[in-house]
Amino acid sequence: MIKHFSQFLILIFILISCNSNNSTETQTELITDSYYFQKKTFNVNFYDCSEKNEKFSANYLVSDDGLMQIRLSEITDNKEEIEGCSSKFFQLNELTPAYSYLLNDSFLMEKSECTALGDDNLIEGLSPYLTTLKDEEIEVWTGITDTNDMKFTWINIWQSETIRSDFLSEWIKTRKSGLLANDLRNIAYCDTPSVMMFLK
Repeated sequence: MIKHFSQFLILIFILISCNSNNSTETQTELITDSYYFQKKTFNVNFYDCSEKNEKFSANYLVSDDGLMQIRLSEITDNKEEIEGCSSKFFQLNELTPAYSYLLNDSFLMEKSECTALGDDNLIEGLSPYLTTLKDEEIEVWTGITDTNDMKFTWINIWQSETIRSDFLSEWIKTRKSGLLANDLRNIAYCDTPSVMMFLK
């Protein structure tokens, strides 16, 4: 038995020696996590009209009531002035590229005006939120604007009202939802989101 134990100690010593010799070698790790890399910036043209308007190209999605139109594009559009419509242009920094396919068809959009609660890197502060989306496989696309005097716009895009409602009705019952809410409460304060359905 002592002989076996001695052999075991020699084997451990050899392994430790090999590991220490290899520690100086450079190792390359392939990073393919699309949640944190290959993110895009989208230019957003958003119009809110007093009455239905037919003067938009097919590149725009129209709200279900016909009063709002939106376009998200990597290409900067000329902001067109449309009579009877107020327009807003902003840029969204994509946080969840794994779900960018949700932008390709009709979608439900949540738009919140938020205030950052500190000078720290906002995107780093949102890592618990992004990790939760990834771990729970929650199909929602998220983008935020750059902060301006601590203010920023937060956009969530869901495939439909039904998917959003079904998810939220179950999610708010979980302990994870409370923990995530506490994490986010320390990062930013957001107004109640306006919710709009846009049709392709």
